[in-house]
Amino acid sequence: MKIDKKLKELPLTKSNPSALESLFGNGYITPMWVADMEFQIAKPIQDALIERISNSGFGYEYKPESFFIAQKKWYEQNYQVDLNKKHILYSPSITTTISVLIENFTSVSDGIIIQPPVFMEFRDVIRNTKRRITKNPLKLIDKHYQIDFQDLEEKAKLETNKVLIICNPHNPVGRVWTKEELNQVVRICKENDILLISDEIHKDIILFENKFTSALQFIKDYEKIVVCTSEAKTFNLCGITDSMAIISSDELRKVVSRTFKKYNLGRTNALTRVALETSYTSGGTWLNNLIETIEDNVVSIAQEIENSNIQLIKPEGTYQLWLDFREVFEDTNEMFAKVSEGSGIGLNAGHWFGREGALFMRMNIATSKDKILNSITKIKKAVPNDTSY
Repeated sequence: MKIDKKLKELPLTKSNPSALESLFGNGYITPMWVADMEFQIAKPIQDALIERISNSGFGYEYKPESFFIAQKKWYEQNYQVDLNKKHILYSPSITTTISVLIENFTSVSDGIIIQPPVFMEFRDVIRNTKRRITKNPLKLIDKHYQIDFQDLEEKAKLETNKVLIICNPHNPVGRVWTKEELNQVVRICKENDILLISDEIHKDIILFENKFTSALQFIKDYEKIVVCTSEAKTFNLCGITDSMAIISSDELRKVVSRTFKKYNLGRTNALTRVALETSYTSGGTWLNNLIETIEDNVVSIAQEIENSNIQLIKPEGTYQLWLDFREVFEDTNEMFAKVSEGSGIGLNAGHWFGREGALFMRMNIATSKDKILNSITKIKKAVPNDTSY
């Protein structure tokens, strides 16, 4: 995979000096925290975007039938899902959709179930809509995260809890939930009339022979399922693409659609449309190369820290690593300070994803092998009492 040579010229969130200063106390730290890639986008997407802007205007657009044909084929081939375009609503972001769902189908102070450690913006959305966070913490057993189904059953039975948000693949721990696990989740939601929201934005980055199962495969059994997804992470298009809410229930979809129209959300962006359609038709080879690169990076880091006190939770999906520092530190703030200041590498502190992530850190490895190995070497040197030094 080719590294984007213009990274240092771009005003990227992850390298914004004021953001780095605020988070890490150092505006020049090497950023490996935000979930976007340092690779060049696929050549067919580059070419299609250049062609679109060359000698061409930007009037109001719609998504042509070719877009939906390409999208439908992608979903059939990759997720074994028969995508119905009538079920799709377009949204600026997944968190926008989740906010709309929560505001329309719950009341103030209702409980929203999440599974920490988990993507921190779930927590922010719940608080901003004045709902109550209900935790169904994941269990870590033998370096493998699992859903606590007994706890989930108990939380789902409470009438005040109305929604469950799952993340598949899970960010940050990297689990890809199996069909059997998802079947249990859907059963619990159905038995307790819980709205199930599945964030599947990392669905294409599946590693080491693991298999992704979309919640869309269960909509014939239970209609109160909304899948929120995007190809932004897949093809490194976070700054250009929008997201989708896939809702099979006519009743749910009408309510969400009405709110989207109220705020004029979901209009077609010309460059987004071109980038996505080209991704669906011509992005497969680039994606396969990406997955091979990420897998190689995981193996390389696992070898590098094999004799250290830092433990790796091997990811089944995503391009994030979940690193375990529990054998090194007892205090999460000390961990964050020592690693950040000592190495000069900016990682996400695990507690940003909930207190259940304390003494872990998330590392973005969607970059060159040289960079990740250099970074992990610096991190190891910054860790006190590490047996490898």
